[in-house]
Amino acid sequence: MTFVISGDLQWFSRSKYDGGKTERKLFDQHGYCAIYFAGKDRALRLGWTGRDPRRIGEPARIIAWCANDQFAKRVVNEVSQLLNSRLVSGRYDVPVQLAEQAICVAANNVGVQITSHEAMMQHVRAMRHQRLQKELSRAEAELRNAELERKLQSASPASREDEYANF
Repeated sequence: MTFVISGDLQWFSRSKYDGGKTERKLFDQHGYCAIYFAGKDRALRLGWTGRDPRRIGEPARIIAWCANDQFAKRVVNEVSQLLNSRLVSGRYDVPVQLAEQAICVAANNVGVQITSHEAMMQHVRAMRHQRLQKELSRAEAELRNAELERKLQSASPASREDEYANF
């Protein structure tokens, strides 16, 4: 599994008119946190955020997702201990591949499950699809019930004369 970001942060970069708003809302509701390395070349800043990762101020080079901020803090603390000797002026002087490996090792050391940005995208899309299916099923059931109710009301009860004619 790779955590290196190649390109845009997909749903975060979309406008509210082409589907990104719903995914961002689901993301916020579940409290997912991003563990990231940001910066250029080998001067990388380590951090975590529970918000839109585009707001970290620099281009994200690596993003790994975890369930909540407590898990993210544990991983970030472990990464900082692993790479402590590479810290220069608040940034880590490491290649992106080593930073990625440090996140994986740290998450394993502290027992936190992490996932890639692509896997998180798929997870959130699946949650959105499930919610849409549930809402669609509910709306279809309401429509069927309303139609059945209308049919029952429109059917007139048999008159007394009809009952005697069938006897």
